[in-house]
Amino acid sequence: MTEEFDQLEGWDLMIESRQYRNIAAVHKMNLRNVGDFAFLDLIALYILHNEYETASVARTYADKTMSYRNFNKARLSGTDLYVSLNILSSPGSPFASKIHQNPEADNIMRGKLKFHTPTIKRYLDLLADNKISTDDASTLFLRMEKQFNITDSKLKSIRRLAQDWPALTTMQRELVVTRMLQYYHRYARQSEMAVFLEDLGKTKGYKLNVHSEPDAELTNLGYGDKHGLVKNVLAPLAAGYAGYKLMRLFGPGKDK
Repeated sequence: MTEEFDQLEGWDLMIESRQYRNIAAVHKMNLRNVGDFAFLDLIALYILHNEYETASVARTYADKTMSYRNFNKARLSGTDLYVSLNILSSPGSPFASKIHQNPEADNIMRGKLKFHTPTIKRYLDLLADNKISTDDASTLFLRMEKQFNITDSKLKSIRRLAQDWPALTTMQRELVVTRMLQYYHRYARQSEMAVFLEDLGKTKGYKLNVHSEPDAELTNLGYGDKHGLVKNVLAPLAAGYAGYKLMRLFGPGKDK
């Protein structure tokens, strides 16, 4: 089945992206939301990359998002991040046609977007190759913030802290993860990154009680399960990724 589609029926039943599979939720998104989601996912990847428990997940996700080398085709097998980047870079994409349409606001937003594929590709390639430095992160995050026309002050403050993740204190890490999960829970509840980040937060004690205290910032509510992340999330993904890499290396059309 081709993934280059225009009139595909029931695409929401076949798409692999968690965030964009729920058609009712997709219809509520606008272009501004999509830009914010993409930016937050890119930041989350850097955090996951810098934690031992999730470093391999970040590399896997970055590699899968970059597997087509560009974002100009609507791919059913694309990650949440891939679909977001496809919508931002391709106004005529079938995915872009599914989000909430506000022509006047969208035209203004499109005019302010300075989507630069090489910047995104460089960031994801550095992550996938395990070569990204804090200097790379700070430089590329600032570029992407400007290119995505990020205006939300909370997202900007998250970026400023997250780019220095290796040097942050535990309290600062709690603050970043809690703010990010608050955003995901309010606007992107089905996000793939939210699942990984929430499990990391529970495992490392970075996650505050964002449900009962939605505006919590610095209250430390203690440490969570130390083993649930690997058992419930990382192991299945790692197994799936192993098969994915084998198919890429030895699948049809590859030299034996």
